[in-house]
Amino acid sequence: MNDFIKFTGPADILAFIPHTLGETPTESFVAMTVQGNKLGATLRVDAPFGQDPVGYAQTIVSYLTADEAATGSLLVIYTDETTTDGGRPYAGHVEALRSELETAEMPLQDAWLVTSELWRNYHCTDSTCCPAQSLDTITTSNGNAALIYRGSAVTGFTAPAPFTGDETAREAIAAHKPDGWPEDLEASRAAWAKVLDDPKSLTTHTAHQLAGALQHPTIRDYMMSDIVPHAPEQFTSIMLGVFLSRPDWARVDTAQELAFELMKATPEGQRAPMLCLIGWLEWLKGRSSFAARYFKLALEDVDGYRLAELLGELVNRGLIADCTRDPKKAYDRRLKR
Repeated sequence: MNDFIKFTGPADILAFIPHTLGETPTESFVAMTVQGNKLGATLRVDAPFGQDPVGYAQTIVSYLTADEAATGSLLVIYTDETTTDGGRPYAGHVEALRSELETAEMPLQDAWLVTSELWRNYHCTDSTCCPAQSLDTITTSNGNAALIYRGSAVTGFTAPAPFTGDETAREAIAAHKPDGWPEDLEASRAAWAKVLDDPKSLTTHTAHQLAGALQHPTIRDYMMSDIVPHAPEQFTSIMLGVFLSRPDWARVDTAQELAFELMKATPEGQRAPMLCLIGWLEWLKGRSSFAARYFKLALEDVDGYRLAELLGELVNRGLIADCTRDPKKAYDRRLKR
């Protein structure tokens, strides 16, 4: 959308965050750049449980500096954590972040604390001038109403489709697990490419074949990277979202939908690859919160699943896909009228 929405107070800004992230954050730091009187980029990272304040702050600022037009910044801490002395949670991390933002010439202009019950100004604890407020003031704000009017909706997390298979499906999928020979790799990639180009061609047999192929770590990795066409030398970078050109995001959406369809034909204990694939695509889109949940589900499906652990670590460290930092390559999350 090209027309601007005028925000007149903190509640409007707090309403904007779930719309741009796709969900209301929990146990998170959300930092936003400010370009004069306009909001710029939005970054969500997990709350810094036990992390070094300076290192944590430097990681956040390293991403925010990608917005070269930024003149300032805002911060929202979403947490139910409390301190033993009744002070502000994560005070050391916020102070370190304030210092790093000052050095980066995008000073922190304001900060708010949002819990599961209320929100208030983070810096001002004087209830006479900065009283705590109900979360209802966010949902009933003019900013939230304007965003909804323009077609935006904050959707909740979509859980995996319910399992509709049986032990026959389990055996069929296991039977389709490749041995890893080059011909197995090419056959699996060809079958995957076919349904990516024509999703309606997906049959129960093909679903079992692809679900089986995804059980092989090497073939799984190739199938994931094949979603975004790339040159052979880009193979390692592709998983980190480093693309030479803008990805075909419609193809990415198709791959995500197909992964859900595969899960419908896959029993528990064999779903971890699909859950990682979906989570990885969410991460490429800049939706780290959603990605983290899928990686968690993958670990619940297969304890110690290595890919879920590795991808989950990217999110836990606050890293974002390289493509999300470039507006020309990032997933288009503009509001639809």
